[in-house]
Amino acid sequence: MREMTIDERDWSSPQELMAWLKEELDFPDFFGGNLPALYDCLGDICEPTQVTIVRRDPTPDTWFDKATIAFVRIAMENENLRVRVR
Repeated sequence: MREMTIDERDWSSPQELMAWLKEELDFPDFFGGNLPALYDCLGDICEPTQVTIVRRDPTPDTWFDKATIAFVRIAMENENLRVRVR
């Protein structure tokens, strides 16, 4: 099982996080680096993957909050993706 931790304090922009996710999760070259593309690519994960997301700022509607929601929602649909938020 692939395991990864996404700590909010490690990312200063959504572009940085999306570029890292593209590499870490082997997203295709055409990955758009935005939330709709993230939803699509997370849904296509075929290898069992455990993602731990560490929230530092509980403020809703931040870019990191929206990315967290994408992970949680897709994990409910994709049996290969397990997400834990702390």
